[in-house]
Amino acid sequence: MYTYDSDFTHQYEVYDADDNLIMRNQDVYLKGLGKIVCNEKLTDFIIQRSNPKELKITVGENVRNDYFRFMLVVSNEYESQEIYVQITPSDRYVFDHITYSLNGYSHEWRLEETMSFIQSNNLGTPSPCLLFPYKDAHHEVVFKSDDPEAFRLLGGDNPTVEIPSMENEWLGMNGVQAQYTSEQQALPLPFPDTEKKEISIPPKTTQRIIVLLECEWFETEYTLYAVHPKNGRQRTITGTLQSKMPGKCYIARENIK
Repeated sequence: MYTYDSDFTHQYEVYDADDNLIMRNQDVYLKGLGKIVCNEKLTDFIIQRSNPKELKITVGENVRNDYFRFMLVVSNEYESQEIYVQITPSDRYVFDHITYSLNGYSHEWRLEETMSFIQSNNLGTPSPCLLFPYKDAHHEVVFKSDDPEAFRLLGGDNPTVEIPSMENEWLGMNGVQAQYTSEQQALPLPFPDTEKKEISIPPKTTQRIIVLLECEWFETEYTLYAVHPKNGRQRTITGTLQSKMPGKCYIARENIK
């Protein structure tokens, strides 16, 4: 048996005629009667030989975006024959709902430098410098999963879901929404990003201005439930959600000359 997808790393299981497991490997063969089972998360099927003259292939589903192809070589002591099989993509699963761990999560404050520049004042009087610390700042979120194929289960759809957020250092559902995707997302801030700060550069002075934002970071586990629209079969996806929200702004200054 040969699988054409080079990224397919799942191990097949081989059972004898009495349903005893005799092999588990990526490269498998069946001698005599028995079956080869593929129960990979996105594609599952069974190749069964119940008598010497019959070979039966039973497909569960293929939720990949493309055909799943493999080749079988069937032989006896007199001849051999190649059988080429391609399993068409099944109907896509659709998003049902998502839950989060609101009690067990990681949370911390992180001070991050967001801007650094040099400002000179050659005048004999203090010179004002206007800063917009939240310009280009966003609420950053990202969904992660140990199984990278989990984001393919919905067929490339990125449904909008509610995500938890921190309020008074407690995690809860506060109406924040994001897309379910593995890409990092930049969401709007819950406050105007036009807030400005004015500092004064002393006369005849050159300073390095450093803008720092104190960001509230958390990570929590999620479970997404998806349902097959025709047979009602339910699948779950587990992973983590990470969030980083800009908070207080601090301005540091260093005299250069």
